[in-house]
Amino acid sequence: MPYSDRVGKNLNQLQIPAPVAGLLANLTRVQTDPAADFERSVPPRWTPTATDLPEDTTEEWLQRVAGVSTELADRSADVRALLTAYSQVVADPRPELSMLAKWQRVSPSALRHRYNEQHVQSVRELLKPEPLIDIVLEPFIAVVDSDFKGISPELDEQLSLRTRMRSIVSDEFVALFGENAPKQMGFVRNPADERITRPIDDLSGFMSTALKRREPDLLPVFDAWHERFETRPIKPEDVKAKATRVRRSSA
Repeated sequence: MPYSDRVGKNLNQLQIPAPVAGLLANLTRVQTDPAADFERSVPPRWTPTATDLPEDTTEEWLQRVAGVSTELADRSADVRALLTAYSQVVADPRPELSMLAKWQRVSPSALRHRYNEQHVQSVRELLKPEPLIDIVLEPFIAVVDSDFKGISPELDEQLSLRTRMRSIVSDEFVALFGENAPKQMGFVRNPADERITRPIDDLSGFMSTALKRREPDLLPVFDAWHERFETRPIKPEDVKAKATRVRRSSA
């Protein structure tokens, strides 16, 4: 039996929920094809647009190596935290933890250090009928809006609204401060970009103003998200989480 078929069979036997499996699958896809990036017109997260390395060993070569390694490291950390939090705390029945530890080259007792209570909260939120994306992505390092694409109709609908809101904030930011404002303020891109400000709630004050001015019908939706996010039981300060929320420097 092919390896992919065995993996699929095991997933079905363990009854891994589709949202968890979907996010894990999306996170394990690392974009290294420059042609695909040009088609999307955006670079993969905060790494260089093209991740194929120049032939000559210039400073650009070093920068691109650093960019690729950073994305790989960040996504690997998120995959480990997500799958371990799910497997050790949320899953019922649990997968075989000794094998899970073996594949991570750690002892079973070390699995607990792969995640914190915010990651557990994130997994449980992901399994709700209508999960709030901000709560799910908050404790992770590299998870962004686009990583939720195609997981469920509910998440796709929320992503569509988030995309509209980010576009409105981006336009408002440029209208108020000018095209060059992001770089002048130390951002590699417009602060509304999903790779710069990952939880959309971090744009709350500016978002509310922009929506009132440009698309007031979306304001009640954002206000409901904001209230739900503010009342989440576990926050970064509760677990001393080190998730990166805003990135100002370019890769």
